[in-house]
Amino acid sequence: MSRVSPDPVPGIPEGSAAYYAHLFTPPERRPVLTALFALHREFDEISSRRGEAAVTQVKLQWWDDEIRRLAAGEPRHPVTTALAGEPSMPGTRDLLLEMVGCTAALAGALRESAYDRAVELECRRAAALLGAVARMLIDDDTADGEILLPARNIGAGGRLVTLLRQEPALLASGDQLVPEARAGLDEGLRTIPSGHRPGLGPVLVFGQVHRLRLSRLGQPADPGSRVAGAFATLREVMTAWQTARRAARALAPAPVRESNHAA
Repeated sequence: MSRVSPDPVPGIPEGSAAYYAHLFTPPERRPVLTALFALHREFDEISSRRGEAAVTQVKLQWWDDEIRRLAAGEPRHPVTTALAGEPSMPGTRDLLLEMVGCTAALAGALRESAYDRAVELECRRAAALLGAVARMLIDDDTADGEILLPARNIGAGGRLVTLLRQEPALLASGDQLVPEARAGLDEGLRTIPSGHRPGLGPVLVFGQVHRLRLSRLGQPADPGSRVAGAFATLREVMTAWQTARRAARALAPAPVRESNHAA
């Protein structure tokens, strides 16, 4: 069971796509964004440990109950406490519970070595996460029909990019997964309505940074080159900044130029 403590919500890892999104989030909304990504990491840790099924079930039941307590205004965990009082919580609750359900199914898929199913569930969980981020940034129930699907596409596409970067075995089958990631990101980035682009700038930054990383998949690695690493980081910072500027002006993100070495 997750420990209840007064510990602060852990920060977003520096250099991640979520970190760039956080940089371009209005200061008053950053604690909410930090808490949502911390919640995703809590679930990621539960599924990655591949512990006993009974233990995993107890942990996830606790989180299911905790999200319902959050919706009722009585959270106990530092992460959910940081989300307390959010006006968008009634609709967001279902997205957070979807994350719990995906984590439960993902733990079972990993125990059974059903890796295709595991990838699908990881993408669904990330889609629910970005949907929750979008809802809390916009805080308008009437906008759900316009923002949830694009945000979910960005979340799923971004998760695929992360998995392809982390798991060489998946990159070997990239002929299928790379186009799926690209299609999800492109669809999401393109279809967020112009009227909501200023408010969803962090979501667009998240997607565009992942789109840039996707374009670099398959390039020859040069781990000893600090210059190459610094240049890649600088390009990501510039991409995030340009995307945030275009979002503020209600413009679609500029297309990412494909590398000749992309997978």
